[in-house]
Amino acid sequence: MIRDFSYDVLKRSVDTPSNKSGNEMITWQSIDTVLLDMDGTLLDLKYDNQVWSQLLPQAYAERQGITAKRAGEQLLSHMREILGTMNFYRFDYWREFTGLDIVQLHQQATGLIEFLPDAQAFLKALTRANKNCVVITNADRQSLQIKEPVLQLESRVERVISSHDYGAPKEERAFWQALQQDLNFDPARTLFIDDTPRVLAAARKFGIQHLLAVARPDSQQGNRDTLGWPSFEHYRELLDHMP
Repeated sequence: MIRDFSYDVLKRSVDTPSNKSGNEMITWQSIDTVLLDMDGTLLDLKYDNQVWSQLLPQAYAERQGITAKRAGEQLLSHMREILGTMNFYRFDYWREFTGLDIVQLHQQATGLIEFLPDAQAFLKALTRANKNCVVITNADRQSLQIKEPVLQLESRVERVISSHDYGAPKEERAFWQALQQDLNFDPARTLFIDDTPRVLAAARKFGIQHLLAVARPDSQQGNRDTLGWPSFEHYRELLDHMP
């Protein structure tokens, strides 16, 4: 499949804050709440990349009777048009747009669902440190239903919240307002970790004080350009500096 068609590349964006490592930026005694993205942050993005960059274009090409290259170009063009909106993340939207069973496509790749290295150890360390840990994701609830049996996130953190619960993606201020009303957290004492620069930018604009980017969200690919956001490659870097 064409490497230019990549779900991963769509997760990049603009905004270039100070370029420091994660260890230089975290003062754990100043943090009460840890907000964690799921795909590409806790979960290895190789799963989603396989579905959206490989299986979907191949199936769409077969359905439309076009080449895989042309299918990838059409899908990528439309993804760019709706990037950052709720429709970008809705399974039902993509089912209607492509005529394909999106859930079934995801189920084909469930063998790839797994945590990034040492992400589980990081979650345990947060519990030991008495941090309020919440997963916040743009993933469709149908996606969560597929991943939960493998990841068992709901038993590892305080809550798992989808932006679909609020009707606004993490890219929008409305999401953060709803989240704060829901959780009553202090933005100045909150750490947010995500692999998407534009989402980190939205969090910063809302007032989240501590922000980290995941430099290698897909274990089968090299490091991503985090566009200046303080970042880390491996959770061991954070674990080694936790109290």
